[in-house]
Amino acid sequence: MAGARRGDVVLRLLVAHALAYPVALAWAFGSVPLIVLSVAAVTGTSLGDAEIAHRVLLRVAWPAALSFAAVHAVGALWAWSPDARRGWRVFAWSSGLMLALAVVVGAASWIWLMSK
Repeated sequence: MAGARRGDVVLRLLVAHALAYPVALAWAFGSVPLIVLSVAAVTGTSLGDAEIAHRVLLRVAWPAALSFAAVHAVGALWAWSPDARRGWRVFAWSSGLMLALAVVVGAASWIWLMSK
């Protein structure tokens, strides 16, 4: 691998890493209402607030971690793609779709929860 190519790979991986944070954050915030309802359905009012919050936070970590890993995986595909333009298109579209889906579904679930 040539020096310039290695530098391109590192830069693309850094871009993917930087973009993974807002995508994961969107999934974490967007999944809170649905996870709160699932935890409340299982536990009811039998647990204290701290225990319910702990269970919610443990479950919110899953969509955030999975989306974080997915953006990194697509970024790695872009970084080592032999066709940089095609790799960029795949990375941009898939990352954008993951972010848009989190925002739309998250907004809908928060609106639904707050209007109940």
